Amino acid sequence: MLRVTFIILAIVATAVTFLIGATEWWEFAPMAGLIIIAIILLIYIPMSERAERKDEQNSSNRPPEPPSLKEDGIIDIRPITKKNDLPLEGDPSEAEAAPDLFVNTPKVETPAVQPQKKPRNPLEKHILIPVLRGMQAALDAHAVGLIQRTEEYNYKVWGTVGLDWSCLRGESFILRHNLLQESETVAIHTVGENGVPTTQLKYSRTPASLTSLGIAAVGQTPYLLLADAANESGLSHPRAKELLESFGKTLSLMLYREDPHRPRREIITEEMARARRQGTQLALAITVPQKAEILTRSYGDVLSKTEQLFSECLQNAAPNSRVVKFGEITYGVFVDGRKEQLEAWHTDIQSAVKSQGGLLTGGIYVGIARMTEEHKGPDDLRDEATRALIRAHEGPAETVII
Repeated sequence: MLRVTFIILAIVATAVTFLIGATEWWEFAPMAGLIIIAIILLIYIPMSERAERKDEQNSSNRPPEPPSLKEDGIIDIRPITKKNDLPLEGDPSEAEAAPDLFVNTPKVETPAVQPQKKPRNPLEKHILIPVLRGMQAALDAHAVGLIQRTEEYNYKVWGTVGLDWSCLRGESFILRHNLLQESETVAIHTVGENGVPTTQLKYSRTPASLTSLGIAAVGQTPYLLLADAANESGLSHPRAKELLESFGKTLSLMLYREDPHRPRREIITEEMARARRQGTQLALAITVPQKAEILTRSYGDVLSKTEQLFSECLQNAAPNSRVVKFGEITYGVFVDGRKEQLEAWHTDIQSAVKSQGGLLTGGIYVGIARMTEEHKGPDDLRDEATRALIRAHEGPAETVII
């Protein structure tokens, strides 16, 4: 069709050129161009059609390719092993296992071992500093810091908020003043003649501007929470002491890590001494799931996940209490020994554990021993709590308090 069109155009252009009596060379250009294009099409198109027909004939005469062995799952072909070619000495099991014709070995992908993520250190700046900044705002404090007593009157700085600190993270300062008594968890001191001398506040760039200084213990950790104020009211507002103590407990939840290999006698002794020193009532509760026998026969993820859920329930029921693993799926909890507090804790923990479902549906057995003057050492308190647990297991009550 294309060839016919250009041939007609070339004929028409030739006729028009001669009819108008063209005399200049450029008047012949359209006619010549169309004639050249028509000639090219007359030669090129038949040649390309012949080439296509030739390729089709060659492809039809070409023998078909043999099927790929890989498509059939065959990736290795070996000849049949003759008996005369077998070694004289060898393991007969290897000869029996030798393939007769071919071996189809499936490709097994070995999953890459994912590196275990290390738990984040709460002392890192991007974790600790925002927490301290929130505490500074809540207390309306001039500066807030997390410090650690390394030696007598020597304190190491772990984190600071406020521009008044002269000590950076990792540096130490000396403060020759008894900031916190052994029986105290929080204390607020005035700064000046009747309190902490300004000359002792080596950590501050402007100690003369400070009016009060607060210090709180951070649970069972070696850290202390320090806050100071530069306004007239200082930290004397009614809730300052309560807030400071609560913030110390909050940091304790972040920083405290129980040593799993530490002897339990040491932990019990430590808790008994702290309770007697602070004049508080203490009770040791030993807990175990009611379906413990089924759990002990479990293994792998079932046991570990159940233990983790159980431990989290115990910790959430009493955030300020110390939870220690005493054995397989057995935990000890140091709780407030007052009767009304024990009853509330028992109700909360039973409800929390049963709501987890699975092997924790039945609840737990609890044996509680309240510390008295008769408990001279850790073994006395633990043995009594163990006897209470045995009585709870025997029934009918799921919790027994001695």
